[in-house]
Parts: sequence; structure tokens; C-alpha cells
Amino acid sequence: MSSPKLGFRARTNSPDFAIRAIELSTEWFKPRRYKHFDHPVGESFTERAMDAEFVANHHFKPLIKYIKTTKRYKPSLNETVVKSRPIMYASHRDACILSYYSMVIGRLLDKLYLDWNLNKEIIAYRALGRANYHFSSEVYKIALHMAPCGILAFDVSKFFDTLDHKLLKERLKRVLGLNKLPEDWFNIFRYITKFHYVDKDDLKSHDRFAASMTAPGSGQIASIKDIKAAGINFHQNPLPHAGIPQGTPISATMANLYMIDFDKSMQEFCQSIGGIYRRYSDDILIICPVEYVDIAESKFSELILLERLAISADKTEKVIFDTTTSKIYGTRSAQYLGFSFYPGGAGIRASSLSRQWRKMRRRVRRTGKIAEERIRAGKADKIWTKSLRRRFLLPQFRNFSSYARNSAKEFGDGEKITHQILRFERSFRRILQEMVDRCTKQNDANCD
Repeated sequence: MSSPKLGFRARTNSPDFAIRAIELSTEWFKPRRYKHFDHPVGESFTERAMDAEFVANHHFKPLIKYIKTTKRYKPSLNETVVKSRPIMYASHRDACILSYYSMVIGRLLDKLYLDWNLNKEIIAYRALGRANYHFSSEVYKIALHMAPCGILAFDVSKFFDTLDHKLLKERLKRVLGLNKLPEDWFNIFRYITKFHYVDKDDLKSHDRFAASMTAPGSGQIASIKDIKAAGINFHQNPLPHAGIPQGTPISATMANLYMIDFDKSMQEFCQSIGGIYRRYSDDILIICPVEYVDIAESKFSELILLERLAISADKTEKVIFDTTTSKIYGTRSAQYLGFSFYPGGAGIRASSLSRQWRKMRRRVRRTGKIAEERIRAGKADKIWTKSLRRRFLLPQFRNFSSYARNSAKEFGDGEKITHQILRFERSFRRILQEMVDRCTKQNDANCD
């Protein structure tokens, strides 16, 4: 094959560093082992992914969609609610191509953020080499320094589902420095805006495809021809002029691209009133002097409407953070990236803790149930708890315990976080010991 053409035609004043780095490197390539309508691809396919002519004529396959549910504890309601969001993932070839084009846009956005002084403000979907507790600690220390101050948190409603295609296309052309999208970029844009998908549950309900999906390995589920012959429904984007799929390698980068004008305007406004602006995907935070709280909220609403987006009003938080009185004025403490801010120190937010507790209890119960069944069947006489301890307790491994301890260290005076994690670890030891005692009792009964 001839040497690949770069996936976009750059003007002479385009950022050369981004072009050369991507041409010479395949660091963006990530092997995937899930099952789809094609087979996994190796690094050799990256040449085609970087070939503009190949991409311009490439026929993308339908996405596979499933609903991801997460349980979250809501202190204001004193109950656990279930949050659902549709996730769609691309076939292996398509994902490889999208990964490369996502890298191109990401590099161009990084340069734009530097030029516009937005490098600190935009956090999500960027390789910044820092964890959420770094970003949250930084914001908390700013709030302490500015106190008394206002902390406003906003959530964009149905973010990926409502991104306007016309605005997205205009910003893509602008970042690429082009008046018209080349054929390869147009094919990418058309794929993520006029996407088609197959529901994963429909595949599971078909005996043949269900067997393919559960079989060992990472083979092909079936060909598109087979899927059509079986009468499986092909769905399309329900909105003709808005929405991109959440879950593809390029979705997050496109979302950041979409917000560039809003980010610039919001950052300039916050800077003019002595405040700060941060955005993590569709979660937006503003810290400003108390006298500007209402003005900042009004400005945010004005600018978000220009993006043809809407706010989740029930998720909007407005808090007055005052260290002189050690009080929070508002509906509850300020929340940011899994942490709650109090004048006396930061803590891991209640919903994050409850999620870890549920995971821990569920995993211990499952391990105990398997151990009891093996003991009853005479296949085991002891309970293996090493993997459980690694996952939930031992701080030398990458787990919630080590994350919380690093968080406490990063926040400086992390007394609240330390108390939270020590309580979590004590509970884990107790629940684990109860499970071991129960299984030991079962083993003794079997021996009798």
C-alpha cells in the first residue's frame, strides 16, 4: 500500500506539530476485544485509518446500543435513584478510524485551548495526566481563598442527544481551518450525525446471535447480511438535525469541539468578575464573588441558549461558601467531581460512597455464595479472599481505598476523607469476616 495520506488537508497555517505527531505515531490506536459485526483489527489497519481516500469511501457499520444504568444516592430525597443513559459502540474498523480522527481534533483543540487560555478550564476527555481529585482539590482551594464566594454548578440536559448538527459542522470546519469539509471528514461527520444502530437486547433475543455473543473469544457476532435476514430492526438517529451517539471513540472529542465558543465566552465573563470557570463534559462549575452570583447564573443561561442546549434545572446548585461562619448557604454543600465542599474540609460525596458500598457488599455476597456452593459440593475447603482485599482494601493496589487516600493527601487537610475511608475499610473487614465465618460454619457442617 502506498504511504497513507493524512486524514485532512491542512492549510499552510495549520498547527504543524499536531500533523507531524499524528503522522509519525500510532499512539492513538487501541485494540478492542468486544464482539461486533466485524473482527478485531491489529495495528496494521492504522495505515488505512490514516488514508483520507480510504476513509472517504469507507462504509460504516451500524452501532450496537445498550442502556447503562447506575444507582445514585440522593441525600435531598433520602433515596437511591437509577440513572440510565444510552451507550453505542462502533465496529472494530470503524472504531479504529474514529480513534485517529478523534486524535486529530483533540490535538487541534489542545492548541486552541492554549491560545485561548482555556487549558485549565476544560477537564474532561483530555490526556492531562491528573485524576479527578487533583482538579477538585484545586477548585476547593480556590473557593477557600475567595470565600465568602458563590459556587454554582450546572448540568446540561441530554447533552450528547441535543448537539446541533449545523453548529457542530461549522465548528469542525473552523478548527480544521477549512471552508468545506473534505470527503473523508464529511463521511466521519455524516456517520456520527446520521448514525444507525442495532439494539443489543434484540440481538440477545435471537438464539443464534445470543450464542455468538456469549461464546468465548472476540469473534464476529454476525454479518450485516445475516442481521437483516433475521429481521433485526435497524434504528436511526431519531432527531434529523441534532444528537450524536455517546460511546464512540470520537463522541467525547466532538462534544468538546461543540462547546468551544461557549467555553471561551464563559471563561472571559468569569475572569471579568474575578471568578473561575470549569467544565467537565456537561457538568459546569462557576466560582465567583457573592455579589455576582445572580449575574453569573443569568449569563450562563443566556450563553447556553445560544448553543441550542438546555439546563437540567433540578440539578442546578447555587451555594454561598463562607469560611468565616463555617456555614454553607444553599440547598446543600457544593459538589464537584465526586467531592463535597465544606468550610471545614472536603469529603467524598455521599453518592460516591454509597456506590462503593453497594459494589463491596455485592462482591462479598457473590464470593461467599460461590464459596458455599463449592464447599457443599466438596470442591473446596477454604475461602479465597485475596482478590477481594486487593479490590477494596489494600492501598498498594489501584482501588477505592488508594484513591481516597490519595485524595486526602491532595486536599491537604483531608481529615473528613480519611475518616470516610477508615469507616469504609472497617465495614469491609467486618462484612468479609462475617462471610468467612458463615462459610467456615458450612464447611464444619459438611465435615460432620
